[in-house]
Amino acid sequence: MQHKTKIPVTVITGFLGAGKTTFINNLLQKYQGRKFALVENEFGEVAIDTKLIKGVDASQMFELKQGCICCTITDEYELVLQELAERFPDVEHLLIETTGVADPAGVIQPFFSDEQLKELYQYNGTICLVDALHYKDQPEKELTMKQLAVADLILANKSETLDKRSTADIKSELRTINPFALVDFTSFGQAEEIELDQLQEKERSVFDFVSLASSHAHIQTKTYKFDHLLSREEFMRNLEYTIDIYKREIYRVKGVLYFQNEPFEYILQGVGGSFELIEGDPYLKPGESKIVFIGKLENIRF
Repeated sequence: MQHKTKIPVTVITGFLGAGKTTFINNLLQKYQGRKFALVENEFGEVAIDTKLIKGVDASQMFELKQGCICCTITDEYELVLQELAERFPDVEHLLIETTGVADPAGVIQPFFSDEQLKELYQYNGTICLVDALHYKDQPEKELTMKQLAVADLILANKSETLDKRSTADIKSELRTINPFALVDFTSFGQAEEIELDQLQEKERSVFDFVSLASSHAHIQTKTYKFDHLLSREEFMRNLEYTIDIYKREIYRVKGVLYFQNEPFEYILQGVGGSFELIEGDPYLKPGESKIVFIGKLENIRF
């Protein structure tokens, strides 16, 4: 099928906890007049991030469920992209959020190599978010380098507490890794200064996105589910203990939680040995509480 005009595609990448979902929400807020679709890929069996996206109609949010798409590029990925264009001819822009452990090259490459997708989509660029606060001691440096290498815009997020010297050092290192990308600093995933239609300063080809074999097979997820209302005090005590003891092994923690005597669901987000619990939407009937840990988890119990 030939879409009436090619749909621009922007890929959002970055390591676990860099702030991709918050950034996407801010981007959608900035471009409220634009009709977006979103392809969301999470690492693990439980989708948390899709609950956090505000501004895209639920029918236009596609979850890929066959694992990290950078190492399981299958017919599902390309079929989802074709189905999206066919079902939603009025979509004006596609966002793809990769998992935090993805090499985005394999996600981008089909837009240059697949003839059907080339008829439907126009690659618009890649935005890579970096956790500036934890950049120096972030694990899995090789994965981060792959994400940075394909970026057209690098956003060093969580930069509000950095001093001038730290900012200059990080900027210099990022420009060394990818001299073709614009590097900017932001806080709380702000997107006010982003010009979504002017990302690429270097013309791209399929040779820019050679995807090497995945190197993150050692990264695991552990999911815990609770079909009863949780004691907030007991849960927080266990969580604080677990994250403190295993802060080097737990790269990311996220969850949706329902507590006793609380009328709201709560969203859990954590990275680098710290976490926050955010009040979510009110509910009439509590759902199942779910918490997901991502990292090197062989010895972790919760």
